[in-house]
Amino acid sequence: MDKYAPSGVKIDGNGQRLTTSGEVTIGANKVKFNAEMRIEVADGKIKLQAEKIQGVPVPDQVAQLISYPIPFSLPFDVKLTGVRSLPEGLELSAEAFDVPIRG
Repeated sequence: MDKYAPSGVKIDGNGQRLTTSGEVTIGANKVKFNAEMRIEVADGKIKLQAEKIQGVPVPDQVAQLISYPIPFSLPFDVKLTGVRSLPEGLELSAEAFDVPIRG
């Protein structure tokens, strides 16, 4: 997930939720922050949305800078329907119809 994160942003987990920290530029200032990330499926992509941002005077501006989608595709027209954070990583849910299964 760090591959898709904005420059200076690191994604991690606390066993229950995804967390993020780093440094972003707002205007002419570099601002350090810590936040929790809400993870959801939107438009077939995994979307990370910053919440509970700490250490900054303007959390809404930081939220816009560190919230981002992760492109995700599956074969056979399988559609991603859900995602959640677990201590071991991410759990994905998907569904498909009329998928050819060969033995």
